[in-house]
Amino acid sequence: MTLLLSFAALLPRLLLGFDIVHLIWKPTDGKSLLIKIFLSAGVGFGISSLLSFIWIWVGLPLAIYAMLESAIAVALTIWMFYKNRITLRLATPFERSDQIWGLILAVSVIVFVLELAFYSLQFPHGRPDAWINWNVVARFIYLGGTDWQATFLRQLDHPDYPLFMAMTNAITWVFLGEPSTWGPIAFHFTLSLFTVGLLFAFINLLSDFKQASLAVVLFMALPFIVDQGMRQYADLLLAYLILGAGGLTLIYLQTKELNVAVLVGLMVGLGGWAKNEGLSAILVFSLIWVWISLKKEDRPGMQKYLVGLAFPLVVIALFKTFLAPANDLLSASGSAVDKLMDAERYLTIAREVGTLLWNVAGTPIPLFGLIILVVLSLGRSAKQVPGLSKIAVVVGLQWLLYLGIYLMTPLDLTYHIKTSADRLLLHVLPLAALWLFLWLRSPQVLFSKES
Repeated sequence: MTLLLSFAALLPRLLLGFDIVHLIWKPTDGKSLLIKIFLSAGVGFGISSLLSFIWIWVGLPLAIYAMLESAIAVALTIWMFYKNRITLRLATPFERSDQIWGLILAVSVIVFVLELAFYSLQFPHGRPDAWINWNVVARFIYLGGTDWQATFLRQLDHPDYPLFMAMTNAITWVFLGEPSTWGPIAFHFTLSLFTVGLLFAFINLLSDFKQASLAVVLFMALPFIVDQGMRQYADLLLAYLILGAGGLTLIYLQTKELNVAVLVGLMVGLGGWAKNEGLSAILVFSLIWVWISLKKEDRPGMQKYLVGLAFPLVVIALFKTFLAPANDLLSASGSAVDKLMDAERYLTIAREVGTLLWNVAGTPIPLFGLIILVVLSLGRSAKQVPGLSKIAVVVGLQWLLYLGIYLMTPLDLTYHIKTSADRLLLHVLPLAALWLFLWLRSPQVLFSKES
């Protein structure tokens, strides 16, 4: 019963997210509607966590916020469906080959769901960082009442981490009436499915159904994704938000719909609220949008991007300025010049990162070997999506910043890489998969008479 209630407690925020996305971005065709559905987790949980954080910061009870938010979300959803009469319309009828791919997809999703469930039963509290960092903050917020800010007095690990996940899980516990392990499990289970769903929805819109199915079947087949998804860390959340921002950027470049840029800014800003590494994503996407705005006709899009970014960025700035202690990596002493000039550090980074990333997938064929195999099998698509090179730049710049952090880290370099590089890869992996499968030929083209 508690498990079912945990999922039910998430539903009002998913409805809230869908309502916000639909109010900003109007299309109701089937493919766009699917994207809206899978964006609803990031937007709904994200906006809820921002507003609830402000609510408890000014000293108001979290329980009242949770009830008020849910009532508003349900009422807004009823009004929106009544006002808009939304209907699901498929852009094209399913072909027989689509039905075969649909069956493969359905079986893969079932297997993926079972793997997520088994992992959650094996590790109901998640893995170590969940115990000492992410979930413990939610417990401070839920159990601490007016003394919830005592969470910042913790000496172990990272008390400066933002509160996206902590607020989300604390609200779930309000409905459950206890800090049950099922609350975080339900959140991460949902997030794992929505990440896969969003990857499918973007490729389905920008390419075709078969390519989208192939992409997510291979993505779900990686044991790495199940493991990272149910560890109860914030890394998959950040990966999902980066995927959303990247996919929406492609849609903007294809359609020039200004309100899509608002959603890009919102997703990027929520990434900074999810994890400190999300601040790097804000920098990278902002640089990309400056690049986009070099064309005069795209300057209104840049303005809309900043509108979407503004609210999360203001809350992050307030949180970091008035509540969070200094980050341990930024406050550590040491000569930056000496580290920059130390050739051995560069060699260590190349060796350790290269070795770890080659073996990270947990599959018989290493991840990058699998990518090479897929590329050789399918080949490059003759029809490229506008702006695809910008997504490659996002992935590259994000990882370049991460390598810069390794170069300057005050921690033992080898230890730092071994304990974090796999999670940093996860941050860009769904977006990299989106780029790859839009760059590749789809099975539909490969086996068509025109190929």
